[in-house]
Amino acid sequence: MAVQETYSIRCPKCGRDQEALLYESVNVTESPELRDILMANELNAVTCEQCGFSFRVDKKLLYHDADQGIMIYWFPEGADASGDQQQQFMDTLRALNDLLPDGMDAPNVHLVYSRMELVERIFLLEAGLNERIIEYVKTIIYSRNMEQINPAEKVLLFNAEDSTDEWLCFVVQDLESLKLEGMLQFSREAYEGLSEMFDQDDQTGRLMELFPGPYISGREFMLREGEGYEKL
Repeated sequence: MAVQETYSIRCPKCGRDQEALLYESVNVTESPELRDILMANELNAVTCEQCGFSFRVDKKLLYHDADQGIMIYWFPEGADASGDQQQQFMDTLRALNDLLPDGMDAPNVHLVYSRMELVERIFLLEAGLNERIIEYVKTIIYSRNMEQINPAEKVLLFNAEDSTDEWLCFVVQDLESLKLEGMLQFSREAYEGLSEMFDQDDQTGRLMELFPGPYISGREFMLREGEGYEKL
């Protein structure tokens, strides 16, 4: 079910404080309209009672699609706080697991740090794609286009809308301006080949080694490894 809490919010334009009811979690199986609201960038939107300025409050949010078995935890990223966030996320998962009845498997909860990553992960999982292989594909795209797509300045996002049976599409977003600058394609046949390769007994642990989680990101891998992308 959807869970909401009341917060004291300050308008970024006029500075007025007001109470606002914001979502802590959404279950789009029970309330499918919330998915549309999220995709329209209107979830947890607030309109100032004094000046009429409308803005979105980015806060921790659990997205749940019970029909498709999707759970994603959005933890808006603070400056250099990813380590603390991942630890808090793991602590939250442990607390959740402790509440489960004996014999019940813990849900697979994905961790993302931005609204764009949340939307991307929803589309990716709805399309039945493996998030670790998609992030691996991003490292390949980065390594082949380093002069044009520097991971320190650009982010790759899976584009479900323009993907086809033959091609997986990725858009390039500039981190400073947030503008979408272009689109690149990756063969779906090549993706399926990677899936088959990683399904082999001697390769099953390779993806986990590259992307141990809980935060899975090809861009973060490139930044962390530097020139190590050549070893992929």
